[in-house]
Amino acid sequence: MKRYLALAGLTVGLCALAGAQDTGDRIVVPARNTTHPRVVEASVTHGSITVKVYNGKEVIVQSGSDSRKEKDKDKDKDRMVDGLRRIDMPARGFSIEEEDNVIHIRASSAQSQNLVITVPVDTSLQLKSTHGTIMVDGVHGEVEVSDTNGEIELTNISGTVVADTTNGSIKVSMVRVDPNKPIAFSSINGTVDVTLPADLKANMKLRTNRGEVWSDFDMKLTGGQPTTTGGGNNGRFKLEFDRTIYGTINGGGVEANFRTINGKILIRKK
Repeated sequence: MKRYLALAGLTVGLCALAGAQDTGDRIVVPARNTTHPRVVEASVTHGSITVKVYNGKEVIVQSGSDSRKEKDKDKDKDRMVDGLRRIDMPARGFSIEEEDNVIHIRASSAQSQNLVITVPVDTSLQLKSTHGTIMVDGVHGEVEVSDTNGEIELTNISGTVVADTTNGSIKVSMVRVDPNKPIAFSSINGTVDVTLPADLKANMKLRTNRGEVWSDFDMKLTGGQPTTTGGGNNGRFKLEFDRTIYGTINGGGVEANFRTINGKILIRKK
């Protein structure tokens, strides 16, 4: 495994990755194996992740601080505490590890870091943020995205998507869907807004506890099935209707799961 550790304008190579280039908080990870697509796995605690594509073969990772927080720090620079001036701590940077075409990127948990990752089009992603947005544009591959407090926006995706967030909306636009792999979108507090190819064949599973479902697809609904329980020593009988909506579009096909607790589900035809 090859590893890089980037620290506030200084990049230190541990078991240095041959041929890699760095300019401060920008690192270029060269393509050592082009026989199969890359997988980029990135995680931040405080900050956003933005992924964009280009025609090159390398993966380019850049890190920057939150501009809003930097402005707040500038405002506070001249403030005094008991006659003392604040001494700013340096940014903690991020680390990169690469093995067999899988690149792991970790941003510091102590400081706010915004990662901008530029990848070849045929790249699969595994992205996670705790406090920040996640945005991806133009990737062809398997995209797995998880957020806790932030919005997810995926645009012009080809392949498969699994996206979930706790507090935030999900907005996805897919150009092509892999017919052999399921897609899933879930938010606890937020709207799920997904645009899919008009000719997509899918089995739909939709559930919102406190919201509505809207779509311009001609969806054939099969409805939810009641479940019953009974028997036992007390002789009780219970009938419960599942609030999940089941249906198909274009005759059925790939499994597509949509869920939100507090929010709407919007399924659009591209």
